[in-house]
Amino acid sequence: MEEKTFEKLLNEQEINEVKKGKVIEGKVFEINSDGIWVALEGATGDVFVSQGELIKPLQEYQEGQKILVEITKTNDAEGLNLASEKRALWSETLNKIKEGENYPIVFKNKLKKGYSVLIEGIVNAFLPGSLSLLRPKDDLPEGEKMAKVISKNGKNIVVSRRDYVEEKITQTLNEYNEGMVIDGVIEDIKNFGAFVKLTDHLNGLIPASEVSWDEKISIKDYLKVGQKVKAIIIQLDREKKRISLSLKRLKEDPWKSVDEKYPIGSIVQGTVTKILPFGFTVKLDEGIEGLVHETEVFWGRKGRLSDVVKVGDNVQVKILNIDKENKKINLSYKQVIGDPWETIEEKYKEGNIVTGTVEKVLNNGAIIKIDQGITGFLHVSELSWDFVDDISTVLQEKQKIQVKIIKIDKNNRKMRLSVRETKENPWKKASQEIKPGDTVKGKIIRFLDKGAIVLIDDYEIEAYLPASKASTNSKSLEETYTIGDQIEAKVLEIGLENEFKRGNMIISVSHLQEEREKEEAIKIINEMNED
Repeated sequence: MEEKTFEKLLNEQEINEVKKGKVIEGKVFEINSDGIWVALEGATGDVFVSQGELIKPLQEYQEGQKILVEITKTNDAEGLNLASEKRALWSETLNKIKEGENYPIVFKNKLKKGYSVLIEGIVNAFLPGSLSLLRPKDDLPEGEKMAKVISKNGKNIVVSRRDYVEEKITQTLNEYNEGMVIDGVIEDIKNFGAFVKLTDHLNGLIPASEVSWDEKISIKDYLKVGQKVKAIIIQLDREKKRISLSLKRLKEDPWKSVDEKYPIGSIVQGTVTKILPFGFTVKLDEGIEGLVHETEVFWGRKGRLSDVVKVGDNVQVKILNIDKENKKINLSYKQVIGDPWETIEEKYKEGNIVTGTVEKVLNNGAIIKIDQGITGFLHVSELSWDFVDDISTVLQEKQKIQVKIIKIDKNNRKMRLSVRETKENPWKKASQEIKPGDTVKGKIIRFLDKGAIVLIDDYEIEAYLPASKASTNSKSLEETYTIGDQIEAKVLEIGLENEFKRGNMIISVSHLQEEREKEEAIKIINEMNED
């Protein structure tokens, strides 16, 4: 066996010697309530690591586990050596820290010109306030943050969060190119555009004009904070660190292929977006909107657009023409529905009783809407079997009424209607049951220049009471009666030319009074004669 030289023996002794400050790996061989005992590998003696010098809770250590420690105290006389796992980790961490590298830091304290921080939670470093990305009034950030080591001189280390963030932004910008599609989250929305968070340190802007091909759309209605989006990079300024994005350019401008997607003459579906004085607009697709002029809404007489469609309605329309250059489309609503007068005879017959809606009240009658595109005329003479002086007292616009179709003129798109013919002529019954000389009762319903109109009980017919026949006294008609008064009168005349026309009746109160006065006088004379 080769004899060891003196130099080798000296080196082995130095390696095996336990010295203060030396970092050595050891194995845990005993655990007690105060700490752990570690047998050093390649060195003589054991060391004790107190609980305060461990980097983990005591219960997480196991016998046989290897750990790295730094000798903090030796005592040859008692044979007790003390060590620290924390100091060993600190030394190891300090040694591996290099300028220009990025490390996680934890904030400890706020100082006069910056912050005291721990690199990887153990090595002290200084973060200048100007490089912290914090405002003076900000609270200390919690948890780990990343920073770049910009200076290291032994144990004196200076770090910068600003340098770290700028480096990451530059790296990200170098990875991006115009035309690239990237993911982001909407962080804030303004009238001029939306800010998109791309990474922890980099935001992009979607200008309001780049949100949708629909120029009328509101950015705040289209996007929401927190919404995930895909966008395309349309402008990249690496020097100013600015990125402009677009949502709409992920799709082709719909007007480029509008004539291919919507051929002239085709019938398509859209949504009513606005009611105008002269028509309404229909959205066919994002950014594609057309106009239905009022002339393409109604087949017959012009009506109210609001009675036909409402904003938000889904409608079918026909493409009439397309102006790509000016981005205009003319549409037809009525041509999809079809001309109702072409098939009028299939749906309606003369003599039919139908329900209609009063569309307009005129001086001589009313326009009644029977169906979409079909209206008829109700003359005032066809409103009632009685005389109607003021049609507005009987009909109001939008009122639902039953009418009888008495004439259809398909060629001229006209229809005559009647309300009175929906009921049997009351004059027919009255002329059969009431004769001149009969006594009738009724209610005064209106005054005329030289008389009054009386509604006869049980017959729903109107009789004429001349002022000269109203009373035997000298008072005027209005002085004698008021509207609503019940009267009893004698029938002077009653006539009906035929059952399809209105009859007439003249009554007299004075005749009845005179007759009754005569009867009373005769009764008195008879009683006197008997006496």
